[in-house]
Parts: sequence; C-alpha cells; structure tokens
Amino acid sequence: MPKNNHISIKTECLPQCASCRVRERALYKQVPKDSLANSQQYRKYQLSLTPKTTLYSAGTRPEFLYTLYEGWMALYQSTSSGKRQIICFSLPGDFIGFQANGNGNIMHSAFSLTNATLCAFPRSRIKQMFEEQPMLTTQLSLMGSRDLTLCQHHLMSAGRKDSHESVAFLLLELFHRAKKRIPQDFNEAENSIAFPLTQEEIGDAVGITNVHVNRIVREFMRDGLIHCQHRKLTIRNEEKLSEIGDFDIGIISSNFLI
Repeated sequence: MPKNNHISIKTECLPQCASCRVRERALYKQVPKDSLANSQQYRKYQLSLTPKTTLYSAGTRPEFLYTLYEGWMALYQSTSSGKRQIICFSLPGDFIGFQANGNGNIMHSAFSLTNATLCAFPRSRIKQMFEEQPMLTTQLSLMGSRDLTLCQHHLMSAGRKDSHESVAFLLLELFHRAKKRIPQDFNEAENSIAFPLTQEEIGDAVGITNVHVNRIVREFMRDGLIHCQHRKLTIRNEEKLSEIGDFDIGIISSNFLI
C-alpha cells in the first residue's frame, strides 16, 4: 500500500494561472484571462510528491482540494479485509478531493503513481470561490459528468466484461487520455506514451490478480496488439484492441471528456 514517502511544499514563484499549461483541461478553463489574477489568490501553494506517496486517506477530512498540475495519481477505496479497488487514475488537469458530502469525511484515498505536483486550494474557501466565479461550478459539473461517463464504462467492465475486455478498455482509455493530457510524453512515431502503472495497479483497477494481468498483457504483446515494458505503452493494433475492449474513441475524444 502507498505510504507517505515525501511531500514538499512550495509557496513562492508559483506558475501563473494565465500561462498554466493544464488550464484548458482544469477547473479554471472557463475563467476569463483578465480574471485569473483574482482566481489565483485562492491557491494556497503547490505540493510535490514522490511516487507512491499518500496525499490523503479515506475517513479523513482533507484541508485542501487539489488540481493535478503534473504527474499521475490514483484514487482508491479499501475493503475491510484490506483489498484495494482503484476507482480512477487522475491525470494533469483533474480536480481531486471534492465530493458531495462536503461536511463529511472523504470516502476514498489518493496516492501518487509518479512524481506529482498539485495546486492546493483551501477547502474552507471553496464556497466563496464558487460564489465569486459561478463559471467554476459549470466547469466542475462538466468535469463531474466526464468522470461519471468513464465510471459507467468501468462499472460495465466489472459487471459484464471478461478480463481481456476490461484490460483492453483500460489500456486504450489511459493511452488516449495521456496522449491529450501529457503530450510531451507521447511519441508519435512509436504511437507510445509513458505508462507508470504496475500490473498490480492495473489489476486493482479491473478487479483481477496481477498474475492474471501479466498473462493478458503477454497475450496482447504476443498477438502484436501492444508493447508494454519499461514504463512505456505502445499501441500497435488499435483496431483489434478496440474490438476486444468494446472501446469507442468517441467516449473520450471530445474536449468535454478529455
């Protein structure tokens, strides 16, 4: 399980929201540029996490909400027996830590898969921030709808798809999301992305053992569908992999969903 390895806090010389490279996919997307200076005052600081570091844990009430500025994160829940179910993987631009029961404890945990940087917003000021800038609530609703759409497809995977279908869908979903969200890590010539997930993390996302994941990935590689080694995922036959996973690029291809 993740643990607190290292968290550092930066309070000075922070990136300006007006020139933020993830703003077009983040909460401040719809804020006019001439209003961003006012919006920026709500950001308390930036956090930097080393890989496998817990950001917050289920059952606590985090003091901050976060926009993921750089890196990969995973959100998960644990059963009473200690089994982990990864709910989703967060990429740059995602808003982390917000949930409907704002006065209660958070229902999931979050940890970093890679080195990660997050912009921190005090929970105590979120209501004021939304009241002063109503367009933030619109963007938050769109982001929530995007996440709900993906969750519905993962629920289908868990309930009705076999393990090969579930893994194929997850690999293509993350490939296309990362291709758009982290373009500097996309190699067009190879059709590959940086891919930090372990087999255990893939298994915890689709509900199978890492041994089973290993078997499926090896089959996909043997059949020339993918290559997945050394923290890199290459898609070699997207048409066939999409057929296996019942994956439609239209699910995530629009600006609304990416």
